[in-house]
Amino acid sequence: MRNLVVATVLTLCFGSCFAQSVDSKPTEPMLIGDVFLLDPSTQALKPLPSEDWKDVTTHMGMMSSGYMHSAQLSGDQSAFRVRADAKTEFVFKVGNPESVTLYPCVQKKQQRLANYAKDQLKANWTSDRTPIPGLPVGITQFGESAFKMTPKSPLLPGEYVVVTATKMFTFGIDK
Repeated sequence: MRNLVVATVLTLCFGSCFAQSVDSKPTEPMLIGDVFLLDPSTQALKPLPSEDWKDVTTHMGMMSSGYMHSAQLSGDQSAFRVRADAKTEFVFKVGNPESVTLYPCVQKKQQRLANYAKDQLKANWTSDRTPIPGLPVGITQFGESAFKMTPKSPLLPGEYVVVTATKMFTFGIDK
């Protein structure tokens, strides 16, 4: 009887250890192009909201012959909120991970603007468009077919957008 109890206890212990090692692979996003926040405590993927946006071009000022291109998002903040002390890592599945960019938003009235390019007019009335680099991030493999983007510096309180191709995924960092 004692041997049976010991065998049962050992089976349960090793069985639960084996089950944990099998599931240790990270959960990857199913959808291509969507962006998720990686919860640091549970490793769960929380989807960021994709928001409609429009391209807005503004003159850069009286002494400039250039224009700023911004993605305009309605509302003064994203519905998705993150605590200021939380670790921010994002997971996505795309063909070209280097094309995914993280931008801070500037709040203007009831809108958020993410500046992504500048045009400088030349003497012959043509222009050179220069992309504005996003915030510095590191991109690493996550699982077999996804990628993880980690900001190189902690994000300050404010509004942000992760850009993948033509989609904008938003979140805000609370104070």
